[in-house]
Amino acid sequence: MSTGAQVGLEFGQSLGLRRAVRGLPLSPLVPGYGHLVARQQALGLRHIGDALVERGRVLRVLDGVFEERAARRWQHIGAGRIQEIAVVRGVAYGPLLAQLEAVQLQDPAALRRILLYQLTGLLQAHPQGSEPGTAVALGVCPREARALVRAAAGRPRLDGQQREAAEGLEDAWSSGKVRRAARLAARLPADGGGDAALRGRLSDIALRAKEADRALDAGRKAERSGDVSAAQAGFLRAARLAADCPRAVLALVRVRRAEDGSAGPADALAVRPAAEAVSLSAALPAADGAPDRRVLRLTRVPDGPTGITEIEHASPAGGWVDRHPPFGQEVRYAAFPLRDGRIDGPPVVSDVLLVAPDVSGLRSATGRGRIDATWTEPSGALDVRVRLYGPDGPVVDGVSVRTGALTATGLAVGAHVVRVHCRYRSPDGSAVESPGVEHHVVVDPWPAPVDRLDATVVQGAVRFAWSGGRDADVRLVSWPADPPEPGAELTYDPARPWPAPLPWEAAAGGGLVPPPGSVTRVSALAVLGPRAVAGPGLVVECPPPVAGARVERVAGGRARVTFDWPAEAGEVAATVEQDGGSTVRRVTRSTYVREGLYVDVAPSAFSLTLSAAPRTPDAVVVPPPGGGTRVPPEITVSYRIVPGPRRALRRGPALLRVTLSCPGEVPPGLPEFVLVVRTEKGRTEKGRAPIRPRTPTDGTALLRLDGGRLRPGSPVELPLPSGLRPPYALRGFLLGEGAADVRLDEPSPTDLVVR
Repeated sequence: MSTGAQVGLEFGQSLGLRRAVRGLPLSPLVPGYGHLVARQQALGLRHIGDALVERGRVLRVLDGVFEERAARRWQHIGAGRIQEIAVVRGVAYGPLLAQLEAVQLQDPAALRRILLYQLTGLLQAHPQGSEPGTAVALGVCPREARALVRAAAGRPRLDGQQREAAEGLEDAWSSGKVRRAARLAARLPADGGGDAALRGRLSDIALRAKEADRALDAGRKAERSGDVSAAQAGFLRAARLAADCPRAVLALVRVRRAEDGSAGPADALAVRPAAEAVSLSAALPAADGAPDRRVLRLTRVPDGPTGITEIEHASPAGGWVDRHPPFGQEVRYAAFPLRDGRIDGPPVVSDVLLVAPDVSGLRSATGRGRIDATWTEPSGALDVRVRLYGPDGPVVDGVSVRTGALTATGLAVGAHVVRVHCRYRSPDGSAVESPGVEHHVVVDPWPAPVDRLDATVVQGAVRFAWSGGRDADVRLVSWPADPPEPGAELTYDPARPWPAPLPWEAAAGGGLVPPPGSVTRVSALAVLGPRAVAGPGLVVECPPPVAGARVERVAGGRARVTFDWPAEAGEVAATVEQDGGSTVRRVTRSTYVREGLYVDVAPSAFSLTLSAAPRTPDAVVVPPPGGGTRVPPEITVSYRIVPGPRRALRRGPALLRVTLSCPGEVPPGLPEFVLVVRTEKGRTEKGRAPIRPRTPTDGTALLRLDGGRLRPGSPVELPLPSGLRPPYALRGFLLGEGAADVRLDEPSPTDLVVR
């Protein structure tokens, strides 16, 4: 290489190639440099050269950007080579390399400027930045390292603000923001710090700024003379030259408003304030189509310059959205037509808007003498002022206001209005109020709730009584699921109707009869038209009946009770009512199966009632119909064979003495007593006594005594027939319907055998 040997002690000498730089760049001078650096840093690269060569390879940078190849050959890195590198590097490097390719295609010298700018910055920031080895470590060809570090040491060092200006200068210039570009240029050396390209750009910026100033002056002069068209032309030229010139923008708005007096129908820029934003839409003539527009917000600041903010968010419905309007301040919006990104005509201007939005989503729900209103407050509001007006004027008592909500109770029936205003802090410290929104709501009549529900059990039926529910249709219902809480307000919904009144039978003596085996949660419901209020409730249980009850007196003053165990019953209670008192015996299923059920009873008559124990605590228990058994008193008939009286040396005929024992009054229909005899013919073996009769027909009926003749304490004696010849056996029996209810007390069998 002919020029390579000349690179030595000094940098900036002629390096031979036409585009070789003679001074290190003080600015990259490429638009979008900030995005490029962000992508580079996201990949962890020191400079863009790390993306162009593999680690360990070196770059030549002084007379162009070349990568080292095999056999000490060098290849220039242009747009084509960058495409090849992108294929090798993969997807992660794609955005950065695509931007570098675009930069190279737009300006072949830009890639080298960026690389030299970054390398110079790294060397100046490095503690050993004056050593050639530092440049070599950054991937620079060793033959160029000494010249590069010496040139970097001589380039002006940039502080933070200067670096920001150097890197953002081209963005401002390319977008037409000459005023910003001029402010950034003022931070940099006027001569470009030895960077000829930068010096040229600074000159361009200064010339464009002066030209814009002359256009502004011409516009002001025409405006003072009353020539609106000439003034508009001057200000429009200034805006085209400097797109970010606030004086040109404000002058165009001022002249346009002076020209039309106000925004005309064809030029109207409609504003629609919302809780957190302002929507904009322009009514443009059909011939204009839909040109590009630049929309600005002009904020009036007392005793200060008018603030200008660009609105960049488009509305999905068409137009634009100002997402962050200044609350409590007056604003105006202006939409400028654009051509090639520059202002190309007078603006469309809106009316002045005080940014004091009202609350959104104001809605309400009503109840029994109550209104519950809610809304969403804008984030910039200091607070809200809420007023409630009823049929008789403002309502104060019973009104509670909290953030985003109002609750008013004790209201009269009729129409009401809720009004909500938002308050905002203005720039001068005072409070401004929004126009306010109104919400109309009607408080409907509601039924008075049931306060208390009672139930009394009378003869197998339930009699309900309640308090409250005045002027309401009080219904006793059973909800299919959990009942609503007492006091809950209900509105009729055909899709989910209220339950029907209890379908229980009415008892003859009053009250309702629940189905046996049922457990019912009965609730009171006060109904008035389509509205109802839930009331208290109670549980009514009617245990299942106990069937097949049988009672049998046994010895020892006890009675044995048998029955069919009712399904799903865990316990059965046996209630004995006797002699004016009552006792209860409870038995579980397992005990009943294992031991049976016995109750203690006296000889007198008694009643036994069997009932399944209730399964629900604190329930109103209604016994099922039936279940009671009446057991007569313990009646005993005893008989004895009494020897006849002596007469001289002989006894008279033997007597049958029959005695009745009965506590209390003797029931009618006592059974007949019969005495049966078996003679010698009944013997089974010779020499043995006759066998006792086993049944009333197992022998001959000897005597009969009607039960009606028996009285307690008055035994009846009947003589035995005289024709009996021993041996014979006697036995008494009771015959008739009541025989099973009467106990027969028999004498010893030996006393009934006569030999």
